[in-house]
Amino acid sequence: WFERAAKAGSPEAQVELARLLEQGIGGPPDPQRALDLYRMSDEQGYGNALNELGFIHFQGMYGLPSDPATGIHYFTQAAAARDPEAQYNLAALIDDGMVPGRGPEDSARLLYEALRSGNARVLSVAPLMKEQFEPATREALQRILRDKGFYDGKIDGDIGPGTAAAMGRAFGLKDV
Repeated sequence: WFERAAKAGSPEAQVELARLLEQGIGGPPDPQRALDLYRMSDEQGYGNALNELGFIHFQGMYGLPSDPATGIHYFTQAAAARDPEAQYNLAALIDDGMVPGRGPEDSARLLYEALRSGNARVLSVAPLMKEQFEPATREALQRILRDKGFYDGKIDGDIGPGTAAAMGRAFGLKDV
């Protein structure tokens, strides 16, 4: 079904089929075809394809050289298309100082937008923010959560129970 939908031009099906081909599910791995499918989906502006291409270029996968600048370009496009995983990835790169001219507030805004998307994968990695993000970014996220009415604790950059609950409420969980 993914094959038929991908041939019909569905960007979602193109990405899902590419993922299957990457992993060799349903046949032998075919990374070149996967890359072609990601590019086809990218041409339609599909955020998830842009995010995948960001990883491919950043990491230097499928025979391509590692090209962080191109990877960041794709992550930025995907985040602008409101892909929550790309928002998280770009936030991490900003936090690592890899995106010139952007800082903790930009990173925190992207993290907040990713949480608000309702993407379960983003919420599942939220507890790791304490290890993955600098205190300034975590503090900026706490300020955003406070300003949006989700957090009433101390602005200290600690991802403790209060901040975790606020992130859950921003995500859309009611009983946090």
